[in-house]
Amino acid sequence: MPTQERGAALTRGPVPATAHLTLRYAAVHRALRAAAARRAEHSKLLADCELSPYCVTDAQAELLLDLTDPAATHVRVPAHDHAHALAPVAVSAEEDLRHRAARAEALLPLDALSRAAGLDAFEIDALLLCLAPVLAPEHALLFGYLLDDLDQRRPNAELVLTVLAPSLDERLARLPCLGPYGPLRRFGLLVPEGPGGSEGSGNDLLRTLNVPPGLASYLLDGRGDLALLAHDPGELSPPRPPLLGGPALAAATRLGDRLRARRDGVAALWGLPEGGQLDAAWAVAAAAGLNLRRAPDVRSSPAAEDARAEAARALATAGALGTALWLPTDALHEAGAATTQVLADVLARAHVPVVLTGRAPWRPLVLLADGRYAEETVPEPDYPQRRALWAALGGPASASASAEEDAPEVFGAGGFDGLAARFRLTPEQMRATAGLAGAEGVPMANAVTRVLATMPAPLTEQRTPVHDMADLVLPAEQARQVEEIASAFRAWPRVSQEWGFGGGHGGPGLKALFTGEPGTGKTLAAEVIAGSLGVDLLRVDLARTVSKWVGETEKNLDKAFRQAEAAHALLLFDEADSLFGKRGTVDRGSDRYANLEVGFLLQRLERSPALVVLTTNLHGNLDSAFTRRFQFVVRFSRPGDRERYRLWRLAFPARAPLAPDLRLDGLARLDLTGAAIMAAARTAALLAARSGSTAIGREHLVEAIARQFRQESRLPRAGELELALGQAGDAASAGSTR
Repeated sequence: MPTQERGAALTRGPVPATAHLTLRYAAVHRALRAAAARRAEHSKLLADCELSPYCVTDAQAELLLDLTDPAATHVRVPAHDHAHALAPVAVSAEEDLRHRAARAEALLPLDALSRAAGLDAFEIDALLLCLAPVLAPEHALLFGYLLDDLDQRRPNAELVLTVLAPSLDERLARLPCLGPYGPLRRFGLLVPEGPGGSEGSGNDLLRTLNVPPGLASYLLDGRGDLALLAHDPGELSPPRPPLLGGPALAAATRLGDRLRARRDGVAALWGLPEGGQLDAAWAVAAAAGLNLRRAPDVRSSPAAEDARAEAARALATAGALGTALWLPTDALHEAGAATTQVLADVLARAHVPVVLTGRAPWRPLVLLADGRYAEETVPEPDYPQRRALWAALGGPASASASAEEDAPEVFGAGGFDGLAARFRLTPEQMRATAGLAGAEGVPMANAVTRVLATMPAPLTEQRTPVHDMADLVLPAEQARQVEEIASAFRAWPRVSQEWGFGGGHGGPGLKALFTGEPGTGKTLAAEVIAGSLGVDLLRVDLARTVSKWVGETEKNLDKAFRQAEAAHALLLFDEADSLFGKRGTVDRGSDRYANLEVGFLLQRLERSPALVVLTTNLHGNLDSAFTRRFQFVVRFSRPGDRERYRLWRLAFPARAPLAPDLRLDGLARLDLTGAAIMAAARTAALLAARSGSTAIGREHLVEAIARQFRQESRLPRAGELELALGQAGDAASAGSTR
């Protein structure tokens, strides 16, 4: 049952949410009464001395020394019997509340909070004591009395220790619970007010401790989302299930063994994408027998010194809790030199186990100098490893080939093989895919496309394909080539990785070039290929990619390639000759930079694992160096009579109202491209609608085709349109032909 529903059930049901709070606070109130008695006894003892308001007498000094002597046993203070503990009767009442809450399928708010943050009885009582002013405002004056300072009327750590830890041993034992590393402050249950010093300083002890309003409401009425109210931002849970390829797991285990042998070591694992680094970091920590915390993102720090302070706090917390600290380093390559330097200095001084992960190595010299640093570099999972990860994600029962074949509706066409061949997902994306597929009951192959569609694509136009091969009208040879590209992409992972053709044989991905006149179906063919593969199409937006600033175009193009590679989408460069043009002689400074752009594209295209399609109307304008990088070159010719006949039939939807005397079968003799035919059909429909006609008639189509010829700077031959459409009235008796 969700937290909100449990809270509502507690409020409406037989167990009021405040019943447990009142019961537990009664014990805290007894501790307050005992603290007040001790304070009164101290006041009486001091009042019996002959005191001067302007000095401390010898008798007073001796008494104060007695009161603060940890070895003294003769101080006249009433014995404290741990009044904050629950009496037997209260324990019985508390268990009764728990049974009643269980019958309502709910948890008592205090129990739920204790379980979520790992609080013990003292920490729960401390939280209730800080909540006391919400329950009754009279506590403010009582707090001032107990602290012997009526200006201090709000709860703080000193008050908590005075009331709940009266002896010196208890005070020393409980002091860390109220510090920055205790769960009350780490989970945001008690928020110190104003700037403070280090743990245990007088300033820190006197800072007001506030209970957040949302948490107070949750404890009073049981309403709220505890996952948001009690959260340690640095705490990490192990990924379930863990997904790490064999080579990466072996490397992580070796690094973990190094950390186990040297607890102040720095273990670095390079080569994995961002979505797989958490699994790798946890594998290192698990091999070392450590839990894991995450370092804050230094990019959120406005200055280098702020990054230093954030990193120091994270390291100190990890050291206090006995965990390792995980620092993903890919973001550091975007940070300034000053920020990375101070961060490296803090890491070098700390004696806390640190796990570094990143796609590219980050090796500050100060870390390498003292011998604590160890690193491993692993490649991204290849096709066999991705298949094994999909099998692990499917569960033990799905690991066998027979189980995979028996459940095609779960894994989609091709099962594990198909998923591994079509998509290069990170473990994070794979778990998201499995979660979405399980929640909505869709095949994993369908869920993958929705997971990948969540990725931003600021430099490209992202399009989900809606057309298939039935919508693509091409001559038989060209249609076969287009289908071959989709089939080759499915088989490429096995050919490139299992058979070894991905190394020195044209790069890790497939590239295709579509050439031909405008309107012959090049862009539509790219969309059909993407739809056949079940991936999105990313069309490079030239207006946002090309920049007048030197070097910015290359950066933008690299981002576009990275977007396609991360989203496993088909990357389309439409009108590619504008970017991939021929390099020329350098006569001016701008020529040099234009050549650099082409050279960058040559390198980036070759090393990209994505499926990249270039379309151009002017094949001769492309640089000849690109030719050898294309595994497929498809030349789109103008459609023939057979193709134009199919195109005219597709141009008018089934619901389009065609006049009875309109004939389409003769239009195939008109020399028009597919785009021109579709445009003429739309124009005819617009003309009919604008004239108020209820049907698209012959006169509308004649005008639309004539306009299309004029747009192409052509004129139809005399009588060509009449011959193509037939004489008016010819079809009145025969009926319309689509």
